[in-house]
Amino acid sequence: MQYSYSKLIVNLKNIKNNLNIIKKIFKKTICPVIKANAYGLGDIPIANFLVRNKCKDYWVANIIEALKIKKSISNINIYVANGLNKNEEEIFFKNKFIPVLNTYEQFKKWTTFLNKKKNFKKLAIQVDTGMCRSGMQDEDILKVYNERSSLKKFKEVIIFTHLASADEKKSKYNNDQKNKFIKIKSMFQSPNCKFSLAASGGIFLGKGYHFDMVRPGIALYGGKLFFNKKLKNVVSLISPVIQLNYLKKGETAGYNQTYKAKKGIFTATIPLGYADGVKIKISNIGHVYYKNIKLPMIGRISMDLMIIDISKVKNELKIGDYLEVFGKNITLDDFAKISDTSPYDIITSISDRCKKIYVN
Repeated sequence: MQYSYSKLIVNLKNIKNNLNIIKKIFKKTICPVIKANAYGLGDIPIANFLVRNKCKDYWVANIIEALKIKKSISNINIYVANGLNKNEEEIFFKNKFIPVLNTYEQFKKWTTFLNKKKNFKKLAIQVDTGMCRSGMQDEDILKVYNERSSLKKFKEVIIFTHLASADEKKSKYNNDQKNKFIKIKSMFQSPNCKFSLAASGGIFLGKGYHFDMVRPGIALYGGKLFFNKKLKNVVSLISPVIQLNYLKKGETAGYNQTYKAKKGIFTATIPLGYADGVKIKISNIGHVYYKNIKLPMIGRISMDLMIIDISKVKNELKIGDYLEVFGKNITLDDFAKISDTSPYDIITSISDRCKKIYVN
């Protein structure tokens, strides 16, 4: 039986294209970011696909995400960005997760714990170079520096930071952060110390930002395509027509009468709304596409439904036909811009009511 539901179509071939572009630019360790359910695309299928494409290191936000992935995929390195929090030492150790230590207190707690276990494989430290969000600030960095002899126990120590304005190539702040990171790097010169500055945007700022590891996220998943002209769109959101109506001149559509017909129009209703990640701000200004034909969204976006003016295709469109919200005709980036938000916000907000379809 064919049900009428919205679909998020994920093009795996284009993810591979985007990964290969990064591989051509950067020859060392690539650590894909699969936090937030791989930016809404499905962390398990995306991680499995990336494993098949020889990625061994992964970045998630918290222990819940790490545990979910570990149930399905083994023999990978999982870095947990939010660090080591209360009573988490045993669960990190048991599952071989790598906490990204964001404070000196976390550093002491984890290294003291590992001393008891006599286990000194990977250690991960995040330093704050200007994001002022997470990571060790100057005082904590100095404390770790004063105990740097303890770092020699580990096979690998990787020191991370995060750029605040990597999507603005001309921002001087990028260079300021890079220079601060280089100074920190000079403090921890040791064969076992590795360094990582660049996530998606930083990869395309030039070799000076690359260091030993990069952490691509949105660039893999088809957002911020301006980073590189060879990056390809990955996601398409489509939704089926579930009702056809005729709106008379003077009648209104949707909540609070925000749209009033200036003439008689034909409309279609599709089962997609703000509960599925389509922002209310796009009401009465957004468009969907039938084939290559642009059709206006009318009325206020509601929780589960959206109304479309289909007058241009009234003789062709029928119930069950799919309309494209973004994808081939309008990229994720452009849809996000019209919605007055970011592509990160759009794809991480797509609900599970939209069935994910993976295509090669």
